Order: sequence, then C-alpha cells, then structure tokens
Amino acid sequence: MVVSLTRHQAGGDAVEASGPVDGLAVDISKLGDNWEFVLHVLFLTPERRALFQLQASEDNFASMMPGPTFNPSGGVKSTAPRKYVTKGSDYPSLPFGKAGAKLRLSLIAIDEGSSVRYSAFVRMLDS
Repeated sequence: MVVSLTRHQAGGDAVEASGPVDGLAVDISKLGDNWEFVLHVLFLTPERRALFQLQASEDNFASMMPGPTFNPSGGVKSTAPRKYVTKGSDYPSLPFGKAGAKLRLSLIAIDEGSSVRYSAFVRMLDS
C-alpha cells in the first residue's frame, strides 16, 4: 500500500512552494509500523536551502510529534533529483496504527527567494 503525502486538489503528485507549507494530513490509523517514507526533491533553487519535516498527530494536529527531518541545500535539477528514505523502525514513536493517527509532510522553512518542487509518499513494506 502506498499513501501520497503530496497529492493535491489540482491533480498531480508534486508540490511547488516558495514558502512554508503544511502538507496534506493522511490517515495512518490502519497502517502498521513496517513502513518506509520517501521524499523526492525534484527542484531546488541553486545555493538555497529547504527544511522538511515528517509530522504525526493523534488529535488532528492540535499537538504534533516530530518525525524525520530533511535539509537539502544547493541546486537540485529535475534531471538529477534527490531522494531521501527512512524506515519506520527508526521512528517507533510515530503513531502508525493508532486510532485518529494522521501524518503529514511539512516544508517548515525555505530560504528567501527560493522555490522547491517535491513529492513524497509512505508505503507499507512486506513483513
């Protein structure tokens, strides 16, 4: 099972941003703890930085649990995207499989004058 964290109403599965973005919250209450998160940074303005964080919540983000953080810097071109991967075994406190649990990817900071294009998903791994 694959769950997109960047699908948006306009269609497509990539987000373009020039400022902070709280990503789409997806239900993870029925997912197990054997998961893998993948972030593809498709474009980043040369000599700039972006800061992404995977976040989880059991109360619709009234409170939040931080997960892995990724901080790409320098130019990224679509011909040479960067891929970041992490596994659930590295983040056992995230509430996968708990009632009301949700997950989102947030772009929490980006250098002024920068833009970034990215896509991300969580997938369940075979046991």
